[in-house]
Amino acid sequence: MEAELDTDLRDANGLGAIAVRPGPQGDPLLTAVLAIGGDLRVRSVLDRTVAAAAALTGATRVELTVLGRDGEITDRATAGPDIALAPGIIEHITAAGSAVGTLRAARTDDEPAFTDADAHALAVLATAAGNALGNAHRHERGHRRAEWLRATTEVTAALRTGPPAEDGLALLARKAKEIPDAVLAIVALPHTADTMVLHTVVGLMADELTGARVGLTDSITGDVHSTGRARSFEAVADATERRSARTYSILGSGIGRLGPAAFVPLGAGSRPIGVLIVAKRLGDTPFDDDDLDMISGYATHAALAIEFAEAQQDRQRLALYEERDRIARDLHDLVIQRLFAIGLGMQALGRGAGAPVAAELGGFVSEIDTTIRDIRRSIFSLQEPANGPQSARGDILRVISEATVTLGFEPSVSLDGPLDSVVPPEVQLDLIATLRETLSNVVRHALAGQVMVNVVVDRTATRLSLTVRDDGTGLPAGIGHRGGLTNIARRAERWGGRCVVDSPDGRGTRIDWQVPLHRTGQER
Repeated sequence: MEAELDTDLRDANGLGAIAVRPGPQGDPLLTAVLAIGGDLRVRSVLDRTVAAAAALTGATRVELTVLGRDGEITDRATAGPDIALAPGIIEHITAAGSAVGTLRAARTDDEPAFTDADAHALAVLATAAGNALGNAHRHERGHRRAEWLRATTEVTAALRTGPPAEDGLALLARKAKEIPDAVLAIVALPHTADTMVLHTVVGLMADELTGARVGLTDSITGDVHSTGRARSFEAVADATERRSARTYSILGSGIGRLGPAAFVPLGAGSRPIGVLIVAKRLGDTPFDDDDLDMISGYATHAALAIEFAEAQQDRQRLALYEERDRIARDLHDLVIQRLFAIGLGMQALGRGAGAPVAAELGGFVSEIDTTIRDIRRSIFSLQEPANGPQSARGDILRVISEATVTLGFEPSVSLDGPLDSVVPPEVQLDLIATLRETLSNVVRHALAGQVMVNVVVDRTATRLSLTVRDDGTGLPAGIGHRGGLTNIARRAERWGGRCVVDSPDGRGTRIDWQVPLHRTGQER
């Protein structure tokens, strides 16, 4: 073929055409074009382009600059010494119709000017570089997307199984830091109505930032959480200081070491459960729209996994409560009724038997009554939610359970009347405090082997009574109301009630604590 004829050579992916003048086999220009397009690494494309331009044009100096979205230089490659040069030839590098950089070749003043062949070679290399850079950027985006997808799969699989919250959030932050080669990742969660806490921090400044609180209305984190819209910044320190000097002072001057940052909401709904923050080093490449979309997708899937795990735990708790309720119903409907029937039968037998047998049967009936009370207490414990609202009965049983450890035996408990419906919360607090103080005194002073606790609301729902009796050593003579006894007496007097402490027959101690309910009941 004639050397001056042109032919179109498409790059391997068909993304553009470049005019190449054919020549003898092993044409250097064709070889350079194929070499430039044969590597999908950005740095390799830049270095091969400037090396080929210097070799094919004989330029003393070749410079290739890559431009960012705002026209600033984001990358550069050079060949030859950095000396004073005469004006040379410049070709613009484009990819997908957009300018992405320039390729410049220059010589010194005493060197001959460039020829048309040199200019053509530089134009061909610029076109090849533009196509290769487009391919390289697409390849990098695809690679990053694949990494985010793998991380999303791993994190959601871990979070769905319901790991401890700390472990799950730490994994979420760690993966968010690793993929974009960031230096810091933070999971911020709502703390109060107007603050958020940096709950999980991985990477740079983790110790300083963990637990820091920022305002919901005067911080970028709060803005993202309130609006549900992701945001990115080229310099997070400057953006934070412009948004709020107070937030900047809370986070400390150390954030000046941070550069580009992405803030994305954790959640798929209108109200996120938190905010994921990812920050790079100062001077690193900013997050683009694709990066922001990929991080947002990762955060959305992670938030859905967290919500799924919480819903699963709620279902498990509901199933547990339903099973406990079924057991309680069975105990009440079957066991208690049978015991009650047995007790009635034994009482009937006792009426027709002799005195010794009747007394023995009466003892058995008393044991059955005690067993029924214990089963009723167990039924109530089963029906009391583990983390639900605290009822009077539930609080009393919890205090009894705590005292069992220090007493060495379980006190006998009797609960009667509508305790949960008519005892006001403020009176309930004093009731529980009195019971705890009384049992503590038994442990410290009484040397008792048996304790009986009786809590009653009378039939008219106008009086609450607490009676605690033990079989210990009794009260020392002249002790009066001192220390803890004074405290429980004052709690009764606060509500217009009374507290009587005595030792019947000089054996054991009896505390009778009573308060009226008519005033507080009317208020409720």
